[in-house]
Amino acid sequence: REAINRLYEAVPGVKGIWKKKAPNKALFSILGKSNLRFAGMSIAVNISVDGLNLMIPTTRQIIANHHMQSISFASGGDTDTMDYVAYVAKDPINQRACHILECCEGLAQSVISTVGQAFELRFKQYLHSPPKVVVPPDR
Repeated sequence: REAINRLYEAVPGVKGIWKKKAPNKALFSILGKSNLRFAGMSIAVNISVDGLNLMIPTTRQIIANHHMQSISFASGGDTDTMDYVAYVAKDPINQRACHILECCEGLAQSVISTVGQAFELRFKQYLHSPPKVVVPPDR
C-alpha cells in the first residue's frame, strides 16, 4: 500500500484517490528510494509457470523478467486500490523490490488470479518432479 501511495504522489495522472499522509520515516528506511523509470508507461505482461515478464510493446524491450521462485508476494484488486497489482520479487539489479502495475478497469483481478494460477501450477510441477538432492562425494 505504501508503495502505491508513493507512486500516486510521484507520478501525475495515476488513478486513485488517497489522502495525503505524513511520511512514515520507518517505512521510508525499509522501502528505500523508488525507481520510477518505467512509471506511467504502457506495458505488456506475460505470466506463466516460469515467471512474470514485463515488456514495452512498441519496442519489445524486456523491462523485467522475474522467475516464479523469485516472487515472494503478490496482491491486487483491493477495494481502495482496485486498478493495481503489486508484487515483490528479487532480481540482481534491485535486490528485492515491489513492482506496481496499474491495470485497465477490472483487469487487476484477472492479473492477480492468473499470477495465483501460475503459482499453483508451478507448485504442482515441483511436487511431481522435485529437484534432485546432490550428495557431496566422500573424501
